[in-house]
Amino acid sequence: MSSVAIMTNIISSIALLALLASSPTPSASAVLKIPITKLPPSDYTSHLLHTPNSHHPPRLTSPSTPKSLSSVLSAHRHRLLRGVTATLPLEGGNEETIVIRDLSNAQYYGTASIGTPPQPFQVIFDTGSSDLWVPSSSCVTKSSNCGAKTTFDASKSSSFEEAKPPAKTDFIIQYGSGPVSGKYAVESVELALDFKVEGQTFAVVDGTDGLGELYQEAKFDGILGMAFPILSQDPSSPTVLQSLHSQNQIPKSLFAFYLGDNSDGELTLGGYDESRMLDFPSKGEDAINWVDLLSPAYWLTPMDSIKFGESTVASGKIGGIMDTGTSLIYGPQESIMTMALQLNGQFVPQVQLFMIECNVEIPDLTFKIGGGEYTIPGTELMIQDDSGMYCFLSLAMMDFGEDIADAELDMDQEQ
Repeated sequence: MSSVAIMTNIISSIALLALLASSPTPSASAVLKIPITKLPPSDYTSHLLHTPNSHHPPRLTSPSTPKSLSSVLSAHRHRLLRGVTATLPLEGGNEETIVIRDLSNAQYYGTASIGTPPQPFQVIFDTGSSDLWVPSSSCVTKSSNCGAKTTFDASKSSSFEEAKPPAKTDFIIQYGSGPVSGKYAVESVELALDFKVEGQTFAVVDGTDGLGELYQEAKFDGILGMAFPILSQDPSSPTVLQSLHSQNQIPKSLFAFYLGDNSDGELTLGGYDESRMLDFPSKGEDAINWVDLLSPAYWLTPMDSIKFGESTVASGKIGGIMDTGTSLIYGPQESIMTMALQLNGQFVPQVQLFMIECNVEIPDLTFKIGGGEYTIPGTELMIQDDSGMYCFLSLAMMDFGEDIADAELDMDQEQ
Protein backbone atom coordinates (compact mmCIF):
# COMPACT_ATOMS: atom_id res chain seq x y z
CA MET A 1 0.00 0.00 0.00
CA SER A 2 1.22 3.52 -0.75
CA SER A 3 1.87 5.78 2.17
CA VAL A 4 2.20 9.39 3.28
CA ALA A 5 4.89 10.45 5.71
CA ILE A 6 4.46 13.43 7.97
CA MET A 7 7.53 15.30 9.17
CA THR A 8 7.17 16.92 12.56
CA ASN A 9 6.98 20.73 12.80
CA ILE A 10 8.71 22.28 9.82
CA ILE A 11 8.79 25.89 10.98
CA SER A 12 5.24 27.26 10.51
CA SER A 13 3.87 24.66 8.11
CA ILE A 14 3.09 20.99 8.12
CA ALA A 15 5.18 19.19 5.49
CA LEU A 16 4.28 15.80 4.08
CA LEU A 17 6.10 13.06 2.29
CA ALA A 18 4.18 10.86 -0.11
CA LEU A 19 5.81 7.56 -0.97
CA LEU A 20 4.84 5.60 -4.06
CA ALA A 21 7.11 2.70 -3.20
CA SER A 22 5.90 -0.01 -0.83
CA SER A 23 8.13 0.95 2.10
CA PRO A 24 10.11 3.98 3.33
CA THR A 25 13.85 4.17 2.72
CA PRO A 26 16.46 6.60 4.02
CA SER A 27 17.10 9.73 2.00
CA ALA A 28 20.26 10.09 -0.05
CA SER A 29 22.68 12.97 -0.09
CA ALA A 30 22.01 14.18 -3.66
CA VAL A 31 18.50 15.43 -4.35
CA LEU A 32 16.70 17.26 -7.15
CA LYS A 33 15.56 20.56 -5.64
CA ILE A 34 13.11 22.89 -7.37
CA PRO A 35 12.80 26.34 -5.69
CA ILE A 36 9.35 27.69 -4.78
CA THR A 37 8.48 31.24 -3.73
CA LYS A 38 5.71 32.64 -1.55
CA LEU A 39 3.82 35.76 -2.62
CA PRO A 40 2.79 38.45 -0.10
CA PRO A 41 -0.32 37.82 2.04
CA SER A 42 -2.05 40.75 0.32
CA ASP A 43 -2.07 38.83 -2.97
CA TYR A 44 -3.51 35.78 -1.22
CA THR A 45 -6.34 37.85 0.30
CA SER A 46 -7.02 39.59 -3.00
CA HIS A 47 -7.50 36.32 -4.87
CA LEU A 48 -9.71 34.77 -2.21
CA LEU A 49 -11.97 37.75 -1.63
CA HIS A 50 -12.11 39.41 -5.06
CA THR A 51 -12.03 36.47 -7.48
CA PRO A 52 -15.23 34.40 -7.18
CA ASN A 53 -14.60 30.66 -6.72
CA SER A 54 -10.84 31.16 -7.02
CA HIS A 55 -10.15 28.95 -4.05
CA HIS A 56 -12.23 25.98 -5.11
CA PRO A 57 -10.12 22.89 -5.84
CA PRO A 58 -10.53 20.96 -9.11
CA ARG A 59 -13.05 18.20 -9.72
CA LEU A 60 -14.70 18.50 -6.33
CA THR A 61 -18.01 20.32 -6.49
CA SER A 62 -18.55 23.20 -4.10
CA PRO A 63 -21.65 23.20 -1.91
CA SER A 64 -24.78 25.05 -2.87
CA THR A 65 -25.19 28.30 -0.98
CA PRO A 66 -27.05 27.59 2.27
CA LYS A 67 -30.18 29.67 2.90
CA SER A 68 -29.35 29.95 6.57
CA LEU A 69 -26.90 28.69 9.14
CA SER A 70 -29.51 26.33 10.58
CA SER A 71 -30.20 24.76 7.17
CA VAL A 72 -26.55 23.79 6.90
CA LEU A 73 -26.47 22.36 10.41
CA SER A 74 -29.27 19.97 9.52
CA ALA A 75 -27.45 18.67 6.44
CA HIS A 76 -25.68 15.33 6.92
CA ARG A 77 -22.47 15.09 4.89
CA HIS A 78 -19.55 12.71 4.63
CA ARG A 79 -17.30 12.99 7.66
CA LEU A 80 -14.23 13.99 5.71
CA LEU A 81 -12.01 17.05 5.98
CA ARG A 82 -9.73 18.05 3.19
CA GLY A 83 -6.45 19.07 4.84
CA VAL A 84 -4.90 21.75 2.74
CA THR A 85 -2.40 23.37 5.03
CA ALA A 86 -0.12 20.43 4.41
CA THR A 87 1.52 19.56 1.12
CA LEU A 88 2.62 16.37 -0.54
CA PRO A 89 6.09 14.93 -1.18
CA LEU A 90 8.49 12.13 -2.40
CA GLU A 91 11.82 10.41 -1.46
CA GLY A 92 14.65 8.57 -3.21
CA GLY A 93 18.34 8.10 -3.86
CA ASN A 94 19.35 10.84 -6.29
CA GLU A 95 17.55 13.94 -5.15
CA GLU A 96 17.38 17.53 -6.31
CA THR A 97 15.31 20.52 -5.31
CA ILE A 98 13.05 22.79 -7.37
CA VAL A 99 12.34 26.32 -6.10
CA ILE A 100 8.58 26.70 -5.76
CA ARG A 101 6.91 30.10 -5.72
CA ASP A 102 3.79 30.49 -3.63
CA LEU A 103 0.97 32.16 -5.57
CA SER A 104 -1.29 33.85 -3.04
CA ASN A 105 -0.75 30.96 -0.64
CA ALA A 106 -3.00 29.12 -3.07
CA GLN A 107 -0.72 27.56 -5.67
CA TYR A 108 2.95 26.74 -5.32
CA TYR A 109 4.71 27.04 -8.65
CA GLY A 110 8.15 26.59 -10.12
CA THR A 111 9.86 26.00 -13.45
CA ALA A 112 9.46 23.08 -15.84
CA SER A 113 10.86 23.14 -19.38
CA ILE A 114 9.35 21.38 -22.39
CA GLY A 115 10.77 20.68 -25.85
CA THR A 116 14.13 20.76 -27.66
CA PRO A 117 15.59 23.28 -27.05
CA PRO A 118 13.75 23.63 -23.71
CA GLN A 119 10.96 26.18 -23.43
CA PRO A 120 10.52 27.16 -19.73
CA PHE A 121 7.13 27.48 -18.04
CA GLN A 122 5.93 28.36 -14.58
CA VAL A 123 3.77 25.43 -13.47
CA ILE A 124 1.81 24.58 -10.35
CA PHE A 125 3.13 21.41 -8.77
CA ASP A 126 -0.31 20.10 -7.89
CA THR A 127 -0.79 17.04 -5.73
CA GLY A 128 -4.54 17.19 -6.37
CA SER A 129 -4.30 16.29 -10.07
CA SER A 130 -2.18 14.10 -12.37
CA ASP A 131 -1.92 15.81 -15.77
CA LEU A 132 0.73 18.10 -17.23
CA TRP A 133 -0.56 20.91 -19.43
CA VAL A 134 0.72 24.26 -20.73
CA PRO A 135 -0.89 26.79 -23.09
CA SER A 136 -0.28 26.50 -26.82
CA SER A 137 0.65 29.41 -29.07
CA SER A 138 -2.95 29.46 -30.34
CA CYS A 139 -4.29 29.98 -26.82
CA VAL A 140 -3.66 33.72 -27.13
CA THR A 141 -6.22 34.05 -29.92
CA LYS A 142 -8.69 31.38 -28.79
CA SER A 143 -8.99 32.31 -25.09
CA SER A 144 -9.52 35.72 -23.53
CA ASN A 145 -7.34 35.09 -20.46
CA CYS A 146 -4.22 33.72 -22.15
CA GLY A 147 -2.58 36.91 -23.45
CA ALA A 148 0.06 37.30 -20.73
CA LYS A 149 1.05 33.63 -20.62
CA THR A 150 4.21 31.96 -21.84
CA THR A 151 2.97 29.64 -24.58
CA PHE A 152 4.44 26.50 -26.11
CA ASP A 153 5.56 26.85 -29.75
CA ALA A 154 5.63 23.37 -31.26
CA SER A 155 7.32 24.65 -34.42
CA LYS A 156 10.42 25.55 -32.41
CA SER A 157 10.91 22.09 -30.91
CA SER A 158 12.67 19.30 -32.81
CA SER A 159 11.31 16.63 -30.46
CA PHE A 160 7.60 17.55 -30.62
CA GLU A 161 5.13 14.88 -31.72
CA GLU A 162 1.36 15.09 -31.90
CA ALA A 163 -0.49 12.26 -30.19
CA LYS A 164 -1.97 9.91 -32.76
CA PRO A 165 -4.60 7.16 -32.49
CA PRO A 166 -4.92 4.71 -30.87
CA ALA A 167 -3.49 7.07 -28.24
CA LYS A 168 -5.88 9.62 -26.80
CA THR A 169 -5.71 12.89 -28.77
CA ASP A 170 -8.22 15.29 -27.19
CA PHE A 171 -7.61 16.72 -23.72
CA ILE A 172 -10.29 18.21 -21.50
CA ILE A 173 -10.31 18.60 -17.74
CA GLN A 174 -13.04 20.06 -15.55
CA TYR A 175 -12.04 22.40 -12.73
CA GLY A 176 -14.28 24.00 -10.14
CA SER A 177 -14.49 27.18 -12.22
CA GLY A 178 -14.83 25.49 -15.63
CA PRO A 179 -13.09 23.38 -18.30
CA VAL A 180 -9.64 23.53 -19.86
CA SER A 181 -9.19 21.87 -23.25
CA GLY A 182 -6.60 21.19 -25.93
CA LYS A 183 -4.65 18.40 -27.63
CA TYR A 184 -2.32 15.69 -26.36
CA ALA A 185 1.28 15.62 -27.55
CA VAL A 186 4.56 13.88 -26.73
CA GLU A 187 7.71 15.77 -25.74
CA SER A 188 10.81 15.88 -23.58
CA VAL A 189 10.32 17.48 -20.16
CA GLU A 190 13.11 18.90 -18.02
CA LEU A 191 13.08 19.78 -14.31
CA ALA A 192 15.79 21.66 -12.43
CA LEU A 193 18.05 21.80 -15.53
CA ASP A 194 19.43 18.28 -15.42
CA PHE A 195 16.51 15.93 -14.78
CA LYS A 196 14.99 15.11 -18.16
CA VAL A 197 12.42 12.59 -19.38
CA GLU A 198 11.77 11.68 -22.99
CA GLY A 199 8.49 10.76 -24.67
CA GLN A 200 6.33 12.38 -22.00
CA THR A 201 2.63 12.71 -22.81
CA PHE A 202 1.31 16.17 -21.97
CA ALA A 203 -1.39 18.56 -23.21
CA VAL A 204 -1.06 21.81 -25.12
CA VAL A 205 -4.23 23.75 -24.39
CA ASP A 206 -5.95 26.58 -26.20
CA GLY A 207 -9.22 26.65 -24.25
CA THR A 208 -8.59 28.25 -20.85
CA ASP A 209 -11.62 30.54 -20.50
CA GLY A 210 -13.03 28.11 -17.95
CA LEU A 211 -10.38 29.29 -15.48
CA GLY A 212 -11.66 32.85 -15.79
CA GLU A 213 -9.96 35.93 -14.39
CA LEU A 214 -7.86 33.93 -11.94
CA TYR A 215 -5.76 32.41 -14.73
CA GLN A 216 -5.30 35.77 -16.40
CA GLU A 217 -3.90 37.35 -13.22
CA ALA A 218 -2.04 34.32 -11.91
CA LYS A 219 1.71 33.88 -12.20
CA PHE A 220 1.58 30.30 -13.47
CA ASP A 221 1.31 29.13 -17.07
CA GLY A 222 0.29 25.51 -16.58
CA ILE A 223 -0.10 22.63 -14.16
CA LEU A 224 2.12 19.63 -13.41
CA GLY A 225 0.02 17.05 -11.58
CA MET A 226 1.66 14.89 -8.92
CA ALA A 227 -1.23 12.64 -7.89
CA PHE A 228 -1.79 9.06 -9.02
CA PRO A 229 -2.47 8.07 -12.68
CA ILE A 230 -6.09 7.12 -11.99
CA LEU A 231 -6.90 10.85 -11.72
CA SER A 232 -5.33 11.61 -15.10
CA GLN A 233 -7.49 12.36 -18.11
CA ASP A 234 -5.36 9.70 -19.84
CA PRO A 235 -4.60 7.05 -17.18
CA SER A 236 -2.83 4.85 -19.76
CA SER A 237 0.03 7.36 -20.08
CA PRO A 238 2.65 7.68 -17.31
CA THR A 239 2.73 10.81 -15.20
CA VAL A 240 5.89 12.93 -15.07
CA LEU A 241 6.74 11.43 -11.70
CA GLN A 242 6.40 7.88 -13.07
CA SER A 243 8.55 8.79 -16.07
CA LEU A 244 11.27 10.25 -13.85
CA HIS A 245 11.43 6.97 -11.98
CA SER A 246 11.12 4.57 -14.94
CA GLN A 247 13.80 6.46 -16.89
CA ASN A 248 16.17 6.27 -13.90
CA GLN A 249 16.20 10.00 -13.25
CA ILE A 250 15.23 9.38 -9.62
CA PRO A 251 15.78 6.08 -7.78
CA LYS A 252 12.56 6.31 -5.76
CA SER A 253 9.16 7.75 -6.60
CA LEU A 254 9.39 10.08 -3.65
CA PHE A 255 8.94 13.84 -3.36
CA ALA A 256 8.84 16.37 -0.53
CA PHE A 257 7.52 19.92 -0.29
CA TYR A 258 9.01 22.54 2.00
CA LEU A 259 6.86 25.68 2.13
CA GLY A 260 8.71 28.75 3.35
CA ASP A 261 6.93 31.36 5.45
CA ASN A 262 7.41 34.65 3.58
CA SER A 263 10.48 33.08 1.97
CA ASP A 264 11.32 30.67 -0.81
CA GLY A 265 10.44 27.03 -0.41
CA GLU A 266 11.40 23.99 -2.44
CA LEU A 267 10.18 20.78 -3.98
CA THR A 268 12.60 17.88 -3.58
CA LEU A 269 12.36 14.97 -6.03
CA GLY A 270 13.85 11.55 -5.36
CA GLY A 271 14.30 12.11 -1.62
CA TYR A 272 13.92 14.63 1.16
CA ASP A 273 16.14 17.18 2.82
CA GLU A 274 16.72 16.39 6.50
CA SER A 275 17.90 19.95 7.14
CA ARG A 276 14.30 21.12 6.57
CA MET A 277 13.02 18.95 9.42
CA LEU A 278 13.08 20.74 12.76
CA ASP A 279 13.17 17.51 14.77
CA PHE A 280 15.48 15.47 12.56
CA PRO A 281 18.72 16.25 14.45
CA SER A 282 17.26 14.84 17.68
CA LYS A 283 14.87 12.19 16.36
CA GLY A 284 16.41 11.06 13.08
CA GLU A 285 14.06 8.87 11.02
CA ASP A 286 11.59 8.92 13.92
CA ALA A 287 10.83 12.51 12.93
CA ILE A 288 8.84 11.06 10.01
CA ASN A 289 5.42 9.55 10.60
CA TRP A 290 4.59 7.09 7.78
CA VAL A 291 0.87 6.63 7.16
CA ASP A 292 -0.72 4.32 4.57
CA LEU A 293 -3.02 5.99 2.06
CA LEU A 294 -6.64 4.93 1.70
CA SER A 295 -6.37 4.53 -2.07
CA PRO A 296 -3.89 5.36 -4.88
CA ALA A 297 -5.82 8.30 -6.34
CA TYR A 298 -5.79 11.51 -4.31
CA TRP A 299 -3.21 11.70 -1.55
CA LEU A 300 -5.95 10.64 0.84
CA THR A 301 -4.90 9.55 4.31
CA PRO A 302 -6.96 8.29 7.25
CA MET A 303 -7.14 10.61 10.24
CA ASP A 304 -7.78 9.62 13.84
CA SER A 305 -9.55 12.81 14.86
CA ILE A 306 -9.94 16.55 14.29
CA LYS A 307 -10.18 18.98 17.19
CA PHE A 308 -11.09 22.66 17.23
CA GLY A 309 -9.74 23.88 20.53
CA GLU A 310 -11.03 21.40 23.11
CA SER A 311 -13.98 20.30 20.94
CA THR A 312 -13.70 17.16 18.83
CA VAL A 313 -15.11 18.00 15.40
CA ALA A 314 -14.71 14.53 13.91
CA SER A 315 -13.29 11.16 14.88
CA GLY A 316 -13.40 7.55 13.78
CA LYS A 317 -13.55 6.73 10.06
CA ILE A 318 -12.43 10.05 8.57
CA GLY A 319 -9.82 11.04 6.03
CA GLY A 320 -8.03 14.05 4.59
CA ILE A 321 -6.69 14.95 1.16
CA MET A 322 -3.28 16.63 1.08
CA ASP A 323 -3.47 19.02 -1.86
CA THR A 324 -0.88 21.64 -2.84
CA GLY A 325 -3.29 23.18 -5.36
CA THR A 326 -5.90 24.24 -2.81
CA SER A 327 -5.80 27.46 -0.84
CA LEU A 328 -8.00 26.76 2.19
CA ILE A 329 -8.95 23.93 4.51
CA TYR A 330 -12.16 22.35 3.29
CA GLY A 331 -14.62 20.18 5.15
CA PRO A 332 -18.22 18.97 4.98
CA GLN A 333 -20.87 21.53 5.81
CA GLU A 334 -21.75 20.11 9.20
CA SER A 335 -18.16 20.08 10.46
CA ILE A 336 -17.32 23.58 9.17
CA MET A 337 -20.59 24.94 10.54
CA THR A 338 -19.80 23.51 13.97
CA MET A 339 -16.56 25.49 14.04
CA ALA A 340 -17.98 28.65 12.47
CA LEU A 341 -20.85 28.82 14.95
CA GLN A 342 -18.41 28.74 17.85
CA LEU A 343 -17.13 32.06 16.49
CA ASN A 344 -20.59 33.48 15.63
CA GLY A 345 -19.57 33.35 11.99
CA GLN A 346 -21.93 34.66 9.30
CA PHE A 347 -21.84 33.00 5.89
CA VAL A 348 -21.08 35.37 2.98
CA PRO A 349 -22.24 33.75 -0.31
CA GLN A 350 -20.17 36.09 -2.50
CA VAL A 351 -16.91 34.63 -1.23
CA GLN A 352 -18.25 31.32 0.15
CA LEU A 353 -16.60 32.03 3.51
CA PHE A 354 -17.70 32.85 7.04
CA MET A 355 -17.19 36.42 8.24
CA ILE A 356 -16.01 36.69 11.84
CA GLU A 357 -15.05 39.49 14.22
CA CYS A 358 -11.45 40.54 13.63
CA ASN A 359 -10.71 40.47 17.36
CA VAL A 360 -12.16 37.01 17.98
CA GLU A 361 -9.84 34.40 19.47
CA ILE A 362 -9.83 31.40 17.15
CA PRO A 363 -9.02 28.02 18.73
CA ASP A 364 -6.20 25.91 17.35
CA LEU A 365 -7.12 23.26 14.77
CA THR A 366 -5.48 19.88 15.45
CA PHE A 367 -5.35 16.92 13.08
CA LYS A 368 -4.41 13.58 14.59
CA ILE A 369 -2.88 11.43 11.85
CA GLY A 370 -1.16 8.11 12.37
CA GLY A 371 -1.12 8.70 16.12
CA GLY A 372 0.69 12.06 15.78
CA GLU A 373 -0.91 15.45 16.38
CA TYR A 374 -0.40 18.32 13.92
CA THR A 375 -1.68 21.69 15.09
CA ILE A 376 -2.50 24.76 13.03
CA PRO A 377 -2.54 27.79 15.35
CA GLY A 378 -5.82 29.67 15.45
CA THR A 379 -3.93 32.83 14.51
CA GLU A 380 -3.30 31.23 11.09
CA LEU A 381 -7.02 30.57 10.45
CA MET A 382 -8.11 34.15 9.75
CA ILE A 383 -8.15 36.12 6.49
CA GLN A 384 -8.38 39.91 6.66
CA ASP A 385 -9.43 42.06 3.72
CA ASP A 386 -7.46 44.99 2.34
CA SER A 387 -9.32 47.54 4.46
CA GLY A 388 -8.61 45.69 7.70
CA MET A 389 -12.31 46.00 8.61
CA TYR A 390 -13.55 42.55 7.60
CA CYS A 391 -12.20 39.17 8.59
CA PHE A 392 -13.04 35.65 7.45
CA LEU A 393 -12.46 32.14 8.72
CA SER A 394 -10.13 30.25 6.37
CA LEU A 395 -12.18 27.05 6.70
CA ALA A 396 -14.61 26.49 3.84
CA MET A 397 -17.44 24.08 3.05
CA MET A 398 -17.13 21.41 0.37
CA ASP A 399 -19.51 18.80 -1.01
CA PHE A 400 -17.15 15.92 -1.72
CA GLY A 401 -17.64 13.83 -4.85
CA GLU A 402 -18.45 10.16 -5.26
CA ASP A 403 -14.79 9.14 -5.50
CA ILE A 404 -14.17 10.43 -1.98
CA ALA A 405 -17.35 8.78 -0.70
CA ASP A 406 -16.22 5.49 -2.23
CA ALA A 407 -12.86 5.75 -0.45
CA GLU A 408 -14.65 6.34 2.84
CA LEU A 409 -16.89 3.35 2.15
CA ASP A 410 -13.82 1.20 1.53
CA MET A 411 -12.44 2.36 4.89
CA ASP A 412 -15.69 1.35 6.55
CA GLN A 413 -15.49 -2.10 5.04
CA GLU A 414 -11.85 -2.62 6.05
CA GLN A 415 -12.41 -1.79 9.71
